[in-house]
Amino acid sequence: MEFVKLKDKERHGFETDGFLIVPQAIDSNTVKRLMEASDRLMKITTNDPHPDNIYAYRREGVVRDSAFDSLISNPRVVPLIVQLLSNNIHLHTATLIYKKPHKTVPARAWHRDIGISNDLGHAGLPRVGIKACYCLTDFLESDSGMTLMARGSQHLNSPLTLPDKEVDPPTVFEPRLRAGDAVLFENRVFHTAAPNLSNRISKVVIYGYAYRWMKPDVHLDVPDREALSRASDDVQRQLLGAYRKVDSPPHALDCWAERHGVKRKATQE
Repeated sequence: MEFVKLKDKERHGFETDGFLIVPQAIDSNTVKRLMEASDRLMKITTNDPHPDNIYAYRREGVVRDSAFDSLISNPRVVPLIVQLLSNNIHLHTATLIYKKPHKTVPARAWHRDIGISNDLGHAGLPRVGIKACYCLTDFLESDSGMTLMARGSQHLNSPLTLPDKEVDPPTVFEPRLRAGDAVLFENRVFHTAAPNLSNRISKVVIYGYAYRWMKPDVHLDVPDREALSRASDDVQRQLLGAYRKVDSPPHALDCWAERHGVKRKATQE
């Protein structure tokens, strides 16, 4: 995996806001390839048998499809995640999300990912995962289907509260992105699906990374033998779950991070 240095302003922005925008994280040819593969997996046709189903997602089969291989260790994104999270990570989830145009605005569902707060509460939650949301379509206008973020909400020690009669917090942020851009956001940031009031289906693919001691989504079937057989190097193999023993060192990314001077060392209080 090639190395991209996380800039100080990018780290500061991520630590402050809980998310980071990566312009042109994938090129136009990759967007086209992923769009074709996504449409095939989602089976989107002009004669949709469920026209009222405005929100569709799919997890099963994404990592197995060779069209998505380039995302596993995407050098525009994954090096940043390693520097923001850890070298001791693997792929935790992969999801396609399609939102059809609709005229009514659905209810908000502000939430944190992974569900840790359901067991541990909201106070003192750690950062354990970062998702990369890749845009396959443009999100240049308001209410075009992009996820809304509550800026800085990763620091909250309680559930998100909303002003009276409001559906969004004062810190709401709606990314304006082009096809090929990506937004990275961590598990503690409160976010919600946004309405798609545009005239086209909005499409994204999300690859989430987390510590190796966290169970991956069941639909990844990690380690996926078919995906592992196509892995280009040991870094991809680690990210695909090849290191089954969580107590064993993550040699691939450890060596990669040490070689580039970004290996994260454990701190002791």
